[in-house]
Parts: sequence; C-alpha cells; structure tokens
Amino acid sequence: MNMFKRWLTERRLKAAVGEINSLAMDLFLETLLRLMRFVFILDRGFRRNIEGFDGRYAFMSRDGNIAASAIFEDNRMRVKNKVVDQADITVVFKDGKALRHFLFSEHPDIIAAILDNEISYTGNLNYLAKFAYMAKHLQLRFAM
Repeated sequence: MNMFKRWLTERRLKAAVGEINSLAMDLFLETLLRLMRFVFILDRGFRRNIEGFDGRYAFMSRDGNIAASAIFEDNRMRVKNKVVDQADITVVFKDGKALRHFLFSEHPDIIAAILDNEISYTGNLNYLAKFAYMAKHLQLRFAM
C-alpha cells in the first residue's frame, strides 16, 4: 500500500474511532442522567437536593455527537436525549474524551477543565456547581 493510501486509511480509522467514542459517551451520559433520575425517585434523602429547585441543563459536545439534557421542575427530574432550549446552563465538552475524563475523574475540577478548554459553558456557573455536587454525592453513595 502506498504512503498516501495508508495515511488516508489511518485518518479514516481515527475518525471512525472518535465517532464511536462520542456515540458511546452520549449513551453513557444519558444513562447516568437516567440513573440519577431513578435515585431521586427512590431515595427521599437524595431527592431533598432538588426540592424547590427548577433548572434546565444542556450537555453537548462541540461536534454535536453528544447531546443530552436534564430538566428539574416540580421536585422531579426529566432526561432528554437532545439539547433543550432555554437552558439555565449549557455545558459543551471538547469531545467524548473530555467528557469521559470529567465524569471519571476522582476529583473533578470544573475550573481546571474550563481553563484547559476541555469544557466551556454558557449560563450560570452555580448551576454547574450544584449538578457536580449532586453527581459526586450520587457517586459516593454507590462507592460505599
């Protein structure tokens, strides 16, 4: 195989792997949001986190392959597999790898992720801090 064909094949393979990674992270993010919703339904103590809280979160990747939303209203959480309009905060991940790093980090650092251009956001940063708190609280419940 000549060098150009090899380069082209490697480039297409790398793009395909990136696409698969993004699709897998999209599914994983939606699954995590649905798990969080399920725990809110079952666990009164955890549900106190959203009592009286209304908020709309949109999560997406720059390339648009990752898209999910969480809507908190009337002491309930709904999950959408798309980006909702009029979100209080929209979090944009650089790619699937950035999302994976953020979700699986033992000590996620929102500010460092923003400074490293791994994530960007539009809206109220306090909403992101609240969501990170709830996600970490959920993670600790399952770690015990």
